[in-house]
Amino acid sequence: MDSGDWIALSSAVIALISMIVSIIFSIKSSAASKQSNLHAIESNRIAIGQTETSLREQILNTRTRSEDAALRITDYLAGRDRSDLKDHELSHLDVLENAWRSSIEGNLNAYEDACGKYIDKKTDPERFRKLYINEIKTICDPKRESYARLLHPDSTSNFQAIWRVYKEWHQHE
Repeated sequence: MDSGDWIALSSAVIALISMIVSIIFSIKSSAASKQSNLHAIESNRIAIGQTETSLREQILNTRTRSEDAALRITDYLAGRDRSDLKDHELSHLDVLENAWRSSIEGNLNAYEDACGKYIDKKTDPERFRKLYINEIKTICDPKRESYARLLHPDSTSNFQAIWRVYKEWHQHE
């Protein structure tokens, strides 16, 4: 073998070794990429769970606030009729009722936020439906006087996400 053959042979061996090394690193890179994707999926599930927990806490907190405001009104009236109240008592009752209305609006805003996250697919849709189907139906019930002032089903409503979810789930009824 002359020097040209040796050079060609050594070039072929080097190319073969380079190809083997490239294949090994490609396989390892692919495995690492798959593992990274699995971690990303798991991180996404955790983030969705945290979002759902946060939404639920927000709804429960606003509901508690509205229930507390309603109880304060009931306690303040203590069986008395509005017509029996003096001017300063009516003024205080107005403050209590404004706080109650504000807390109802806060509760609806929490549901609006939750429904928006559902629409944007930032929650698990199946779990969200199971958790909120009856609550959304109750909220949108026109007989619910506490919500009627704020929650009207037309395009001017500030709560379009709630109505969109309601219609998606209850349109067939």
